[in-house]
Parts: sequence; C-alpha cells; structure tokens
Amino acid sequence: MNSEAIYAHTNGTMENSVIVNDEKRLSGTALFLLCVLATVGIGLAISYSSGIFGGVANAAALPFIIPRWVVIAVPPVLFLHLGVALFLVLRESVHSETGRMVRGWTWAFWITLFVATAITPFFIYHGMPLAAYIMSAIVTALALGTMILSYYGSTASGVVMTIFFIVVSLIMVYLGFWAFA
Repeated sequence: MNSEAIYAHTNGTMENSVIVNDEKRLSGTALFLLCVLATVGIGLAISYSSGIFGGVANAAALPFIIPRWVVIAVPPVLFLHLGVALFLVLRESVHSETGRMVRGWTWAFWITLFVATAITPFFIYHGMPLAAYIMSAIVTALALGTMILSYYGSTASGVVMTIFFIVVSLIMVYLGFWAFA
C-alpha cells in the first residue's frame, strides 16, 4: 500500500511539473523561405529602384571604378546575409524574459539595418558622397549592434552577421575615401 501511495504521489507531482509548449511555429523550410525571399525580394526592389542601374554608368566620380557586375552583385549578397541571419535567430525557441527582450531588440536593430542598407545606394548613385558615407556609417553601426544581438540568439546568426559587418565596414571605408578625398 505504501508503494502505491508513493507511486501516486510521484506520478501526480510529475504531471503537475511538466510544462507543455503548444506554441504554433512555421516549419523550418517555410521560415527559411519567408525570411530569405522576403528580405532579398523587398531589399532588391528598394535598392534597384534607387537608381543603381543608371548610376553605375554615371559613377565616374567614385575614387576608383568598381566593375559593374560587382556593384550589381553586392546588394543581393548583403540581403541574403540579412535573411539567413534573421532565419537563424528566429528558428531558436525563446522561453525566458531576457531571451524575449534580446529577440525584440534584435528585431528592432534588424529592421532598421534592413531599411538603411536598402536606401544607401540612392545616395551613392545620385552623387552625394557625404550622405552616402553617413548612411554607410549608420549601416555599419547598426550591423555591429545586430551582430552582437545575433550572437545572443544564435552563434551561427552571429557569424553570418560578422561577415555582413566586415563587408559593410569595407564599403564605409571606400565611401569615406570618396567623401573626403
């Protein structure tokens, strides 16, 4: 009889201590496609409508001419990195209050970084070197913040954002040379 009471007590206690997470989530593939396709698609629509195609032909004022294919290829690569980093952060489950706070700040930095990255080509290809440099400095600062926050969410996301940060830092140096040369 004692063993039945112990079993019932243990069984009841275990049932009461189990936390069921019934949170509905997208599948990993759907989340990946949504993050990457939306980021690349919207980002390229904004970047390419800023005059990048016509601006490449008028880019004689830049310190040294970069091949056209590189100029056209940089935005998709940057937006691909942003989409993959966002996916890697969002696929991680967050259950703590601190984790939710970091996720919120990551979203805020990521959205601002996305918008700043998308509109920077406008300043470059409309012959505004100082404005282009200021925007690239803002993008670099936001990339640094997003990179740090991404490491809290997912190490893989942080690594992807580190690559993004290095690329936008190099772009900032190039545009700084153009603005102040």
